[in-house]
Amino acid sequence: MKISTKKALRVGVSGFCLLAVAAPAYSQETQTPDPASSSGDIIVTAQRRSERLQDVPLAITAVTPEAATQLGLRNMRDVQLAMPGTDFTVTSGFLALFIRGVGVQTATPGLESPVTIYLDGAYIPRAGGLNSLLDLVDPGSIEVLRGPQGTLYGRNATGGVVRISSAAPTDKFEGRVLAEYGRFDHKQVDGMLNVPISDTLSVRFAGRYRNEDGYIRNSNGVDLGGANNYTARGRFKWDPSDALSITGGVEWQRSNARNYADQLGLGAPVCYVCQTSGDTPPSFYRSIQSESGKYYNRMFRADLRATLQLDQFDLTSTTTYFNNLSRQRGETDFTPAPIFFYQVDRNGGKSYSQELQLASNLDGRFNYLFGVNYFYDKSFIGFSLVGSAYDFALNAVGAYPGADDRIKTESVSAFVEGTYQVTDQVKVTAGGRYTYDKRDLTIVNNAGFQLFGAPAISKQSASFRAFTPRFVVAWDNGPLNIYYSYTRGFKAGGFGTPSAFPADRVNPEKVFNHEVGVKNSAFGGKLRSNLSVFYYKNKGLQAQVLDATGGGQRTQNSGAAEGYGAELEVNGDPMPGLVLGGSLAYQHITYLSYPNASTVCFDPTGTINTAAPGATMYSCSLDFSGTRLPHAPRITASLNGSYTFALGDWSANLAGVAQYRSRFLFTPGAGGQLGFDQQKGYVVANFSGYVSPPGDALRLGLYVDNAFDKKYAQNRATYQPYGMSFFAARPRTYGVRAEYRF
Repeated sequence: MKISTKKALRVGVSGFCLLAVAAPAYSQETQTPDPASSSGDIIVTAQRRSERLQDVPLAITAVTPEAATQLGLRNMRDVQLAMPGTDFTVTSGFLALFIRGVGVQTATPGLESPVTIYLDGAYIPRAGGLNSLLDLVDPGSIEVLRGPQGTLYGRNATGGVVRISSAAPTDKFEGRVLAEYGRFDHKQVDGMLNVPISDTLSVRFAGRYRNEDGYIRNSNGVDLGGANNYTARGRFKWDPSDALSITGGVEWQRSNARNYADQLGLGAPVCYVCQTSGDTPPSFYRSIQSESGKYYNRMFRADLRATLQLDQFDLTSTTTYFNNLSRQRGETDFTPAPIFFYQVDRNGGKSYSQELQLASNLDGRFNYLFGVNYFYDKSFIGFSLVGSAYDFALNAVGAYPGADDRIKTESVSAFVEGTYQVTDQVKVTAGGRYTYDKRDLTIVNNAGFQLFGAPAISKQSASFRAFTPRFVVAWDNGPLNIYYSYTRGFKAGGFGTPSAFPADRVNPEKVFNHEVGVKNSAFGGKLRSNLSVFYYKNKGLQAQVLDATGGGQRTQNSGAAEGYGAELEVNGDPMPGLVLGGSLAYQHITYLSYPNASTVCFDPTGTINTAAPGATMYSCSLDFSGTRLPHAPRITASLNGSYTFALGDWSANLAGVAQYRSRFLFTPGAGGQLGFDQQKGYVVANFSGYVSPPGDALRLGLYVDNAFDKKYAQNRATYQPYGMSFFAARPRTYGVRAEYRF
């Protein structure tokens, strides 16, 4: 098939309130209580202090390691099945997190995700390639904060915050070995060893090896969707005195995966290449793409935290370092013909942060929290357009069109928050953060892109400032906690990358959020419930649209979005060994104003798209005002349960979690006129169980994920002029595992 030079480049909340009153409400704690405590007194640090989860006046879900084990929650994809208002997934090598409809499909250098990830207190600026973060390797706790968190967590937390902590070293010699084998030749080995060196120093080592074949059979005989991952971690805890505690650690990850498993969605006339080749979409778990190779990623991080405890305040210093690199080649025409490829030659960078925090411990009614933070990041993304469609550039100048985008970010912020105990039951909290961001973008183009007018080098700079306050009033009499909060969030602006030409400046997005929550426990803590009702308005929302001619995507300010809804969680342990839980969420999240949304239109005559004559898909602008935001299903509902019981001298456990999601979109406007980028409602259920001989040192178990073998898409996308693709989620998977603790 011949492609012209010019063409090739251009294509390069009342019902919930009644329910809360009628039933004993429970805390906004997680779908499961800590099995070690019938009252569910989980301790969290969401407000940068250690507090009972029941007392925290914000929408938070927390999962302990014990709870994760009881319910068979082995990764973040499992955990989010029991959380309202969240969607955690992976698409084409990118970790995509959405909370209450706020998130991005692919966070790239220069514009981070609005759902902030903190790993052992370290801010993770880039999610590309970090899919192993979804797997829980020797976890400590997981806390998911829903809604903007601009005061305590700062920039890029307009959607929420995900806090993942590794298990801390203990003063006991202990270890664990776990092995799994399952469908698609899934093999996994975990190990953990905790060693007390002295009365004041302990170290903990953990690691994982995971290898599995793909579940999508490509026409060339290669299975797509498989992975080969390694993780190694070491942490220490040193308490040289009663007043000083020092913790820290390092972690290394490496993965090779065939993550780019996109499948042809529709044939001709929508599929550009199919008009000549005659290719048609195969079955649901089949693909006909050209060989795109493996996705490679490696990551190294380090953190050091020192806390000095004095009589009236605690002083904490947190230092973090993060370094990652990934490479990937993506097939963009979704056919066997090696015509259009998008290649990420390198993507990643290095970042450093330093934070000092002062927290008071006063005996009176007033306490405060003060902190300053410095963040520095040098990130990059190098990409090229390859395939037979771009051979002309290779023949002319000896190189395919390629560009290297380099982004430097500096951020300085300071925050203060005070809490005043008005009475024994009424508490008022107020505070704010001031943030200053500066970004510098340098684009370096090779001779291939310079052939078409792209400058050899271009440079751009931008700076942004924001103040994000927080106000909370709470009435807490012990069993019942009622609160109102007003919070603001700020997502830094910047430049949309990847780009070969000077990038469009993207302004910050700012959000304010009102929330009313009711937390309560009944029957001595055996029944807990939580209700939160929220309303937010997001101004300048940064929306992603697909743009095959400009690097795969574009980010633009969409105007304004509005969201309101309610989230209800109920759980309890009605009898020894039995834990039951459920959640129900309603959310109405739409664009208030998005009059000129860049999207894709359909021309059955193939005459409008002058960049690619004959192509029926072309770039256009539509009015998406009033339409839903992506990844924001109107209804989500989940049920979970775990039952531990005696089986003779042995013990046994059965657990399950299931969730229903109503229809939702993957991209703004479902990808344009044809509305392909959406998923209809579906139910996913996972089940697991184990048996253990006396002593509970050995556990033999099994698991079944997607037990009903539901066929649904993990992503759907419309690209002009190429066509449409989708990424099938995993079918039913099952396996066995054995775990030994000592």
